Amino acid sequence: AGKPVEFRFSNSDNMPHNFAILRPGSLAEVGMLAESTARDADAMARQYIPRSDQILLASRLLQGGQVQALVFEVPTAPGVYPYVCTYPGHWRRMYGALYVVDNLEKYRADPVAYLAANPLPLKDDLLKFNTRSQEWKFADLVANVKPLPGGRAFEVGKELFKVANCVACHRLNNVGQEFGPDLAKLDPKKQTAEHILRSILEPSKQIDEKFASYVFVMESGKLITGMVVGEKPEAVEIVIDPLAKGKPTRLLTDEIESRQKSPVSMMPKGLLNRLSREEILDLIAYVVSRGNAKHPLFEAHHHGK
Repeated sequence: AGKPVEFRFSNSDNMPHNFAILRPGSLAEVGMLAESTARDADAMARQYIPRSDQILLASRLLQGGQVQALVFEVPTAPGVYPYVCTYPGHWRRMYGALYVVDNLEKYRADPVAYLAANPLPLKDDLLKFNTRSQEWKFADLVANVKPLPGGRAFEVGKELFKVANCVACHRLNNVGQEFGPDLAKLDPKKQTAEHILRSILEPSKQIDEKFASYVFVMESGKLITGMVVGEKPEAVEIVIDPLAKGKPTRLLTDEIESRQKSPVSMMPKGLLNRLSREEILDLIAYVVSRGNAKHPLFEAHHHGK
C-alpha cells in the first residue's frame, strides 16, 4: 500500500481496449456510465473512459499490438480495487482485481493465511466471480445437458445472462442488444441445451451468415475486419465492433484490394470461464426456456443458490 508501481498494458487482441483502476465498490457504476456515454461526441477523444471520480488510473485506448506503460501510486487504504476495460460492451467480462495489502511480504509468503487474518471485503458483486477461472470445454459439460436436469435456478440464470455478457450481443426477455441471433427466436432445432452450450463454448464452429465478419485488405496494406451492414457499387459499410454502437465504417470499393470471410466469430471465447458448473447449467436453462420463469426446468429448484 502507498507505493508506486508500473503497469505494462499490452493489447494482444484485434479489438481496441483500455484499462482503468477504480475505487472499491464502483465497478458497476463506472461500467454503466461507460455504456451510457459511449455515443457522446467526445467519447473517442477521452478514449472511452467515462468521467468519474471513481477512476484512479486510466490508459489510452490501445489498438491491437499497442503497448502503454502506466505508473500508479497505490492507495494507502487496503482493499480490493477493481480494474476494467470500459470500451463499449466490455466491462461485464473484462475486469479483475488489484489487492492492496498493508504487508506485501507477509501476503506473498502465504496469501491464504494473510487474507484470513486480514480480510479484504469484496465490495463489487462481479468480483465474486473473479475468484475462479476454468477453461471449460464442451466435453466437460455435455453430459450435464443430455438431458438438462430440472430444478434449475431461474433468477441465477437471469443474472448470469448479464454477468457472462450475453446481453452485449443477444436479446432475450426484452433485455440485451441485437448484434447476434435473437435468443427468443431461435430455430427450434437450435433451441436445445446441447446446441446452446456448444455455441457458447465454440462460437466459431457454426457462424450465422447474417453475423459473419469479413477481412478486408486495403490498397494501403491495412487489414480491416468487420460485419458488412451495407454495400453499394462505390463503397462497403462495415461495423468493426458492434459493441461500440458508433456509425459504420465506410470503405471505398476502389481502395479494397480483396476481402475474405473470416472463419472466426466476433463472439469471444471463454465467456463461461468464471462460472461454476451449476451456474452454467442455470444459464443454459434460462436460454433454453427463452427467459420463461414458469418453464419446467425451473420446477423444484433445489441446488441452493
